[in-house]
Amino acid sequence: MTQAANWIIARPFWQQALIALVAGGGVTLALPPLYVLLSLLIAFPVLIILLDGAARLRTVIGLGWFFGAGHMLSGLYWVGNALEIAGAPPQLAVLLPLSIAFFPALSGVLYWLTSRWLRRRGWLAQGDVVAISVMAVCWLAGEWLRGNMFTGFPWNLVGYSWAFSDTLSQGASVVGIYGLSFLTVLLAASPITLMGSSLRRPLSWVPVGLALVVLVSMAGFGWDRLATAGDTQFHDIRLRIVQSNIEQKDKWAADLRMENFVRHLVLSEKSGAKDVDLLIWPETAVPYYLDQDPGRTVMMGRIIKPGGVIVTGVPRREILPDRSRRYYNSMLVIGSDGAVRDTFDKFHLVPFGEYVPFYGLLALLGIEKLVEGAGDFTPGSGPRLIELPGLPSMSPLICYEVIFPGEVLPEGPRPGFMLNLTNDAWYGKTSGPYQHLMIARFRAIEEGLPMLRAAGTGISAIIDPYGRVVRQLDLGKAGVVDGLLPVAISSPPLFAQVQGWSVLMLMVLALFLILVGKVVARFMGWARVTEPNQEAP
Repeated sequence: MTQAANWIIARPFWQQALIALVAGGGVTLALPPLYVLLSLLIAFPVLIILLDGAARLRTVIGLGWFFGAGHMLSGLYWVGNALEIAGAPPQLAVLLPLSIAFFPALSGVLYWLTSRWLRRRGWLAQGDVVAISVMAVCWLAGEWLRGNMFTGFPWNLVGYSWAFSDTLSQGASVVGIYGLSFLTVLLAASPITLMGSSLRRPLSWVPVGLALVVLVSMAGFGWDRLATAGDTQFHDIRLRIVQSNIEQKDKWAADLRMENFVRHLVLSEKSGAKDVDLLIWPETAVPYYLDQDPGRTVMMGRIIKPGGVIVTGVPRREILPDRSRRYYNSMLVIGSDGAVRDTFDKFHLVPFGEYVPFYGLLALLGIEKLVEGAGDFTPGSGPRLIELPGLPSMSPLICYEVIFPGEVLPEGPRPGFMLNLTNDAWYGKTSGPYQHLMIARFRAIEEGLPMLRAAGTGISAIIDPYGRVVRQLDLGKAGVVDGLLPVAISSPPLFAQVQGWSVLMLMVLALFLILVGKVVARFMGWARVTEPNQEAP
């Protein structure tokens, strides 16, 4: 490893940039649907080697940005499918991931500045346990900022790489997804501590051994949690989730709207329809303003049993007294009598998809929103509960509102379950729908609540409060998901109780690790492999 590090540090900048680009792509390999976790053991040590070998800040910014570009381009390639359908300029498919690469670059800058400050005070040697703790903190800071700045986009966080295992994912119930990202970077970067050490010295393997202890502890905690929980418990409430598999290019076609509406009705009326308590259609399943169209809501109400309800995603239009109009991406609850019982409006809108920031200025430049509809959408008031007759209360979420940890429930009483309506037809048959499903599973783990997910083209699923998929309908298939409503965990998990404080708790943990690392480093006698001497381009 020492020889490899010296070889990387000796490369000219353009070669280092290519190495960083490939290493960043290695982070994506660990995420769904591939889950090649071993790639992380290469990606983060390479990033640390590159940053430690940089002598100037502009070199650090460049290397961090190339690492982020590799991660984002490979992880968000499916954005190009949505932009192609929307008729947007194809270069935007590259521009978006490259702009989000700013956050990994920021993590790199924070690491470089912090490690230099610590190194000057004798607290850090290149490739020691303190270095990986600093990297974990800085990566956590970058991911948290990405999830909160500019409306936020916490997609493909490193912690999601554990989604392949229900057991290892349970740590999210304690520290949340950001906490799992922190632990993941600690584990992934641990091989860097072997640099400059004699592998025959037992102490040289202490950090790697501690990393294995963390991994085994995560597995033990998850195993015990799931073993204590046992099999999924259910209410005597029958569900049916409809997945129509209508392609995005056909969804809003004027000559196909009635056909698409009827398609949902036909799928809903499959055998057993009159036993269903809760019928669920996906986001914008109905291309009509249903709240102003009682004829169609009566048609929908007739397909469910008396006392049952149907929940569907719809566009909604509000005409104000001055004759101006507002448009919402909404969810309607419709009773068996065809009456609209409740309405929920999406509150976390997609920038440039459902609204254009600084619209007046950007409209002059010809930049419009990408989805069909008239004018910008108006955001709803925020998370809230919907009370359903004869059913537990629910917390509704539309599309990517589910990706924001700690922001999926209203304040006050806990709901009985979460409901996520989405339209992943934009992404086509790419990794996007798999990533979206995985994200929804982690919200269930963090909150200790079941998650029902209705996706127009898939992947629709019933998820229990431990993130286990009870039933699902695969991507690109038309049909229904029938099942019972899982029971929520009686007491909310730790993350659900502390939420935002979990990040501060991790910062305290990192400080503790750095203090311990300082003591361990003195015993191990770590030193730099080479002095940083890489010139900026």
